[in-house]
Order: sequence, then C-alpha cells, then structure tokens
Amino acid sequence: MNFVKLVKNPKPYFQEAIRKSTNLWHTYFNTGELVHCEICEWDGARFYNGKCPKCNSLPRTRLVPFSLRHFGLVKKNLTILHIAPNRNEYNYVKNNFEHIKQYDRLNIRPVPHINLVQDITNTNLINGSYDLVIVWHVLEHIVEDRKAAAEIYRILKPGGSLLMSVPIYPIGSPKTYEDSSIKYENYEKIHGHDDHCRSCGLDYYKRFEEVGFKTKTLNNYTLKDLDKFGLSKNHVVWCFNS
Repeated sequence: MNFVKLVKNPKPYFQEAIRKSTNLWHTYFNTGELVHCEICEWDGARFYNGKCPKCNSLPRTRLVPFSLRHFGLVKKNLTILHIAPNRNEYNYVKNNFEHIKQYDRLNIRPVPHINLVQDITNTNLINGSYDLVIVWHVLEHIVEDRKAAAEIYRILKPGGSLLMSVPIYPIGSPKTYEDSSIKYENYEKIHGHDDHCRSCGLDYYKRFEEVGFKTKTLNNYTLKDLDKFGLSKNHVVWCFNS
C-alpha cells in the first residue's frame, strides 16, 4: 500500500518518513529466500517496484556486484577508481573488496562520499594509477565521452580493467545517436532523460576500442539470476581491458 497517496499534497519530509516506514515494513515482514540484494545483503520474498526495500537499490545498481563477480574482478589489494558512484555503489565496493590499497571516488561536483573533485575528461591523475575503474550509468551525461575513454585508458595500469555500463535507449537500439545541435531542454524528448546528451546503443563499446581497449560483453542473464538478484534483461555491461 502507498500511504503517501492517502495524504493530500504531503510535504517532502512527511513523504520521506512514510517511505522509510513503508520500507521498514517490507524489509522485516517480507523476509524469505526467493530474492537477494547483494548491495545490502537483504533476503526476501520479492523486490518492490524493482527496488530493494532495505537499501532502495535499483536493478542497474544490483548489476554492479553481479558484473564484478561475472568478470572475476573482485580481488584483493586493488587500487580502484570509481567515477561518480551513488551511495549504494560506494558502500558495496567499500565493504566487499578485501584489503583495498586505494579506493578513490571521483565526481565533477563535491558529494559527501567523493574524495576527488575532478573532470574525468581531464584529470591530474598519474599514468597507470589503477587496477580497476568502474563507470556506471555516467558517460551518457558527458559530452566529451571519447576524451573520458582516453583518460581512463591512460590512468589504468597495463592489464587493468574498466567495468562500464550505460542505459541503452531505446531498449535494444543497435546504434548510438547524438547531435550536438540538440538543445538541453529537448534531451528528455529525444534521449529519454533530461540530462542525457546522447542515446547510447549496443555499439557504444566501439568508442572504447578506438582508444585501445579490448572488450568483453555481458548481456545474457539466466531467468534464475534475473529473479534472484532483481536484475533487468535489458541492461548491458562491458568489461574493457587495457
């Protein structure tokens, strides 16, 4: 039940209190073993509207731990750069990698869990600094994404890995579409989101191969994994190696 709808024009703080109370109810009274959130380790009967009732993670966020395991990237003693992570992504990496040598979080804007405020298209980071870079639903916001790809290649160690995903829009689109003449106010109409400067297609990985990366793709999921971890069959993940 959505209790917020029962109140006419609820104030934001009241909406948040109701949301938290509803989530607590779902978390503690709907436990089970049918689904598992790898972000917060909640086990339950089902996800609610695609969200984990305990940590509010979405399918695309829960795909981060799944992809890291799939590509064998969860290792000890890594140096990691996480570009513009949300809080759930940050918490997962921080809590699930053993003996991290260095875990930097970069964003162009200051955010509480960010320690490097820089532009990923032009950083002052040293060549070959990281074993692993994670970029999750970020590059569709960056106009100069090819510069970002080259910069990531530069700061990865030889043999290092980049784990990356972008939304494919429209779903299943084979080709990336962008036009610099499109005005910002028209982004949502054309690209499906008011802050996406392009519509990424299934060919988007080629921009990373242009700078020297080799590609592995994850886009096939078993029905068991989709149900168990609350994933979306429409998401695509690329693992690039330098």
